[in-house]
Amino acid sequence: MNFEAGIRFIIFLVIFGVTNYLMMLRRYENDIKKKRFLKHKKISRLYPKGSFIF
Repeated sequence: MNFEAGIRFIIFLVIFGVTNYLMMLRRYENDIKKKRFLKHKKISRLYPKGSFIF
């Protein structure tokens, strides 16, 4: 493997790693939003309808 191929491989790994990280970060943020929504939904069942929850 020559020097140019090694550099290309390293660049490929960096691009692949950054892409993977961004996809996982997006999924993590979506999971947090879903958990927060479900938590509010569960709490809202405890209180009578028409009451305000912060």
